[in-house]
Amino acid sequence: MSAEITSKRPLTQLNFEIEEAEAAVDKLDADRAAIAGMVSKASRRLRLLKLARWTRKPTVSLDLKPVVVLAVESSGAAILVFIATLITFGSFSLAFLGLLISFAIAAAVLGLLLFSPSDQLLPATISEAESHRQLLEARHKEKVERIDESKSRLNRLLEERRDQIASGKLQKAALLQRKWKTMQETEWQDFVVEVCRTLGAKVERVGRSGGDDANLIADFGTHRVAVMTEAKDHNVTSTTIQLALAAKNRHHCDSSAVIINRRFTGAAQDFAQRNGCSAIGTGEFPDFVLGKIEI
Repeated sequence: MSAEITSKRPLTQLNFEIEEAEAAVDKLDADRAAIAGMVSKASRRLRLLKLARWTRKPTVSLDLKPVVVLAVESSGAAILVFIATLITFGSFSLAFLGLLISFAIAAAVLGLLLFSPSDQLLPATISEAESHRQLLEARHKEKVERIDESKSRLNRLLEERRDQIASGKLQKAALLQRKWKTMQETEWQDFVVEVCRTLGAKVERVGRSGGDDANLIADFGTHRVAVMTEAKDHNVTSTTIQLALAAKNRHHCDSSAVIINRRFTGAAQDFAQRNGCSAIGTGEFPDFVLGKIEI
């Protein structure tokens, strides 16, 4: 397997590459269908040219042979239509009209076969048509091979994503096995950083845990979050929520969160919900680690 597939990549990048691969497969498939139509058209033209060559095969050495063929075969087709129309509808006038129309159509078709292109140009035209069809068939084969390669790469990317998701679930489950409820300030901050990175965020430390400002900035790609972590021995009140909201504006983030290994007071939870701040306590933290709660 190539280094491109075996190298560890963020899940967001992997999703982007999968979208690109799917778009490439769709485009190649559309190109293949268009070329297949061109191959079919070229094959029909080649068959008509070969039919014209067969029609012009000399059976008698008469210079008027094409004219004789045109008259006889057109008349034969017209007579057949005349008889069929007369039997079906019992109307001589309708049958005679069918005779004239069928004679004109048959004459036009046979005229094309007998005179277009000319006898001198017909061999070269057939050779050119064969070369054109072969070129189109080669392009069609190339597109099919590229589609197979692209689908194979897409399947490898999808398999890698499935493996990463499965690995991520195990990693998240392992995080929850740690004694996170008893961690103190510094250890708790490091643990929250590890959790956020497991969830795919880039984390920047901007302060100390337990202070009056956000100590982490978590960048999830689509949004930035000002995060305050605390590991105090008492429940956290609305004051900490107010500090987190102020930190969001100060650090130009999209949202804010307070992540603790204790509980929030009821008033703090209500205040956080009303003001759009994520309050992650002991009750919410397991779901946060498993990706069920976003901040």
